[in-house]
Amino acid sequence: MKILLFGGTTEGKATSNWLDDLEIPHFYSTKTSSGNYESRFGQRICGAMNVEEICTFCLENEIDLLIDAAHPFAEVLHHSIVESANQASLPVIRVERDAVPRINSKWIQYHHSLVSILTDLHSQKYKNILSLVGVKAIPVIHKIVPNANIWYRILDFPSSLEIAQKAGVEMEKVIVSDAFDGMESIENLLVDEGIEAMITKESGYSGLLDQKMDLAVKHQIPLYVIARPDLPNYDETISNRERLQKYLKNRFGLERKELAHGFTSGTCAAIATKAALKLLLGEELQLKERIALPDGGICEMQLHQNRFMEDFALCSVVKNSGDDPDITDGMEIGACLRWNDVNCIRFVKGEGVGTVTLNGLGIPLGEPAVNPVPRKMIAFELEQILEEYDINRGIDVSVFVPVGKKLGAKTFNPKLGIVDGISIIGTTGRIKPYSLEAYVQTIQKQLNLAVLNGNKHIVVNSGGRSERYLKEKFPDLGDLAFLQYGNFIGEMLQTINASGAEKVSMGIMTGKAVKLAAGHLDTHSSKVVLDHNFLMGLARDCSYSEEIIQQIGEIKMARELEELVPFMGDEPFFKAVKFKCEKVCKQVITDCSFELLLISNNGVII
Repeated sequence: MKILLFGGTTEGKATSNWLDDLEIPHFYSTKTSSGNYESRFGQRICGAMNVEEICTFCLENEIDLLIDAAHPFAEVLHHSIVESANQASLPVIRVERDAVPRINSKWIQYHHSLVSILTDLHSQKYKNILSLVGVKAIPVIHKIVPNANIWYRILDFPSSLEIAQKAGVEMEKVIVSDAFDGMESIENLLVDEGIEAMITKESGYSGLLDQKMDLAVKHQIPLYVIARPDLPNYDETISNRERLQKYLKNRFGLERKELAHGFTSGTCAAIATKAALKLLLGEELQLKERIALPDGGICEMQLHQNRFMEDFALCSVVKNSGDDPDITDGMEIGACLRWNDVNCIRFVKGEGVGTVTLNGLGIPLGEPAVNPVPRKMIAFELEQILEEYDINRGIDVSVFVPVGKKLGAKTFNPKLGIVDGISIIGTTGRIKPYSLEAYVQTIQKQLNLAVLNGNKHIVVNSGGRSERYLKEKFPDLGDLAFLQYGNFIGEMLQTINASGAEKVSMGIMTGKAVKLAAGHLDTHSSKVVLDHNFLMGLARDCSYSEEIIQQIGEIKMARELEELVPFMGDEPFFKAVKFKCEKVCKQVITDCSFELLLISNNGVII
């Protein structure tokens, strides 16, 4: 069978994941080409389609089912999809999350349009108004009620600020917020500025509508809500993977070939964290990111969001739990990173992740409910990259799940003393603490795959940054030929022995090289620190001045060596470092030719 899926939303990507697991070919239709999308069985098509165009597409591509997972406010598209299904005699279903229930309160008022709300606000002569609608509504609001004191909460995008400025909004009335910030920061504004009314859209839990409604009732401030448009009649409305599978079985007789595996919320958070740190360090936006799993496997996920601003970076993924029942399947899970001044990795509260209030969970009281194993996974990925860049700074990690507060109430979290959100966990019985054995298993799997696919020349490196430089040096080698050893140099070299590889090129940056030169095949900072005496002795053997030798003895990070001594192939100090690294490695690797490439922090290779 073939399916035409209308997406452009988190639900759309989640549905595509579900169809991938079922191995069903499908087309993923979005109005624009913005946003990442990759699928094993899905093909993306871009551009708006009217009823006639949808019918023609279905006929030409032998479509069996239409799925509408488009944004709730895409009213015209919803009706076009259903009308097309009727004309083409095709079944049509709707995929969407549970909506925030409407409450019977005099403080919550629903209107069919923004203009209707503004007309009512004008008639009520409200002066102090808070808009939570979104940046695109600013020009309309500012035009219809120009004399009101209106504060606008917008997301921290340059384009959003530009729209506000062009509309003539006083910038002191603009509240810039990060994506997925809760509404806590709004409470003081409501009191301090005497807010008399608020405006928002019926955007659901991901738009924090439930929190906005709670604030309105608590402070007895009218909340005007632009109501979701009425949806047409679908054959069925579905909210999760299980119901989709049941529908496909009943309607089309589709039976599962085999159960699909998935990934934990901890894995999702670790991938988002790794991608966010790369953005924070100035690397280019990526469409995907991968990590090594505690069980020795590799997980690669498509990034749903990736955003970098002056003082933070944010990335997220859409969770795919496979056939393991999980309340967060299909939900967005992400991480926002900021530098801190405490020189450590610190977990801070993010939207939708619960807070620990009882002892016994292995998490400090008052901290977000990111469980111990996911914390180790996240810390491992961050430490690898920081060490690769030779950076000694602390990071605040804020894991977020936009609908987590709602989901947490449906779990055992409240009984465990975890309030206001879900826990970031690993699957029970399947995630083990990070181990050397697991990492070696990962290396072995990658190496076997490389050699099996005809790669006799293997290039090993410490991480993504050094790998990028080495790919420029060896442009004729494919991606499989490049393997990362992290800190486990000895294990990598031992694994290469008897693997069938004929040549090994090992890239190493200064920070790890000075540790390796001193004889340490495991260069992790927890096991070996910068050896000043070794470096001073090396400089003394190379006949450097006593002034240079003393300066070497005072460095805090290895990259400072490149400022004291020219990074060149014929420079005695780095020539000696490279020679000692080669000597240590050649004691381990015996079955193939070996070369060592010393890499500076600027990408110079000697």
